Amino acid sequence: MKYEHAIVKFKGDVGVLLCNGCGVVIAEGKKHEDREHYGAMCMSGNCKAKFKKGK
Repeated sequence: MKYEHAIVKFKGDVGVLLCNGCGVVIAEGKKHEDREHYGAMCMSGNCKAKFKKGK
């Protein structure tokens, strides 16, 4: 499945959903909703990590 908004990396047939803000793993599974997802630290504004797109 192709995702336009969500960042999903595949390991075999399992997709790993990453935070759009910092890249931390949020969930694993076969299907994820195609929208932007953010972890708890990014949502609270306390996240110090920066996600580098394309890496």
